[in-house]
Amino acid sequence: MDRHNYNEYLNYLAKKRKGKDYMRNCEAILNMLEEKRDDLTELVKSRWSGYVSQDKNTFKILNDYAAFCEKSDPDFFNEYNDFISRIFEGEARKAMKMYKDTMVFIPCDVKINPDYLNGLTNEEYIAAFKAFQEFLYMVYDSIEHGSPFDWGWPDWNGITHYGIVHNRVLIALNALVECGHAENGVLIVDKQRIADHALKKADEQIICKPIANTWMLLKRLAQLGMSIEALDNDECPHFFISLPSNPNMITVLCSYFKPKDDGTFKHIQYFSYRFVEEPATQTHETFFLAKTDGELEYLREIYYWLYDEAVMHGFVPTGEEKIFCYLYKKGSKEWLLLGKGSSYHEEEFLHSIHYSIAVKVQFIKTFHTHTEQIADLEKRFPKAFAADWGGCHGCKSLCKNRVKFNQDNHFRCLKCYFYFHDPSLDDVKLMLELYKTENKINRQK
Repeated sequence: MDRHNYNEYLNYLAKKRKGKDYMRNCEAILNMLEEKRDDLTELVKSRWSGYVSQDKNTFKILNDYAAFCEKSDPDFFNEYNDFISRIFEGEARKAMKMYKDTMVFIPCDVKINPDYLNGLTNEEYIAAFKAFQEFLYMVYDSIEHGSPFDWGWPDWNGITHYGIVHNRVLIALNALVECGHAENGVLIVDKQRIADHALKKADEQIICKPIANTWMLLKRLAQLGMSIEALDNDECPHFFISLPSNPNMITVLCSYFKPKDDGTFKHIQYFSYRFVEEPATQTHETFFLAKTDGELEYLREIYYWLYDEAVMHGFVPTGEEKIFCYLYKKGSKEWLLLGKGSSYHEEEFLHSIHYSIAVKVQFIKTFHTHTEQIADLEKRFPKAFAADWGGCHGCKSLCKNRVKFNQDNHFRCLKCYFYFHDPSLDDVKLMLELYKTENKINRQK
């Protein structure tokens, strides 16, 4: 890094009267640039905190410095922008591939819930639903093999507690339906409503802003066959969406995204026929089926086994998630958590930990009472005991739950979750036994 440019930038910040904390952070990052300019990923990883505001601040400092360097150090300016594109577009491409690979096309013999037919026959609805799935698959494929930024995907500004890989395509489609109404196979969308639109999900707001990004996505959809009229006509308060290849797709879209009775938006995670299927024909809870249908057979075996065990122990399938795991409850007690993850709190984002499934569990009591089993787990899943996110959270300064492991003299708090990546069914069975002991769970009589 050009030391002269470094000093010029600090002087520039001083003239702008930046605060002491910002200046201190900036100096620290610029000093690291001298050592790690060739590997910006490692630089960001070394400062990764697990807190959205702090992590965004790291990117903001780098982003502002890169902008300052556009003329004085164009090589760094280009390096930084290539890094941002590689990281954030790469994450989006991985998400699109996952959505494609887990899409389950609607079977021809499904019984549709009459509440969703909206004047179509069962056969017409299935045909239109499948046609829309094929359109959606084409969209995912185009984003994966193109530039997600051109589709309105976010860079570091779009990081949330849920990462950056939430399904922005379905979020936008849901917003279109909520902000419009259908007439004769055309969806009429109110421009002001969608500009102000926000979907509330748990403690997070997934917002269709900046609206320019949503417009970018819509224009790309138009290139793939969705007809969109009057989008750029400032004098018209509405724009008009249709799907000429099968007008019934608008009917399906509006019925699929109509507000659910429980007020949730699970359908923006998976475009699954399970949400419009007649519930009386389903073997398991609807969201569970939608969540697991697209998984590989060996993973479905694990999910279904755990579902049956939960029910046999008196736990109720809730149709909800916790830490991206399907949730079962019995009073205030929760069942063993098993599932994937999409949050950078699980070290997926930038930390390149890839897994198909994970058990997420606390062993506060059994850590001390079942030392042999815990030691065996540590040997078989060493990364679960050496995760960076094992610090104390909400504990007093002298944490009684802070323990030391032999591996690298690593400390962690037992109140934090262990993440056991890619366990086999036998592994899950052993962990469940420990979990039942930990939580005093007995099989229902």
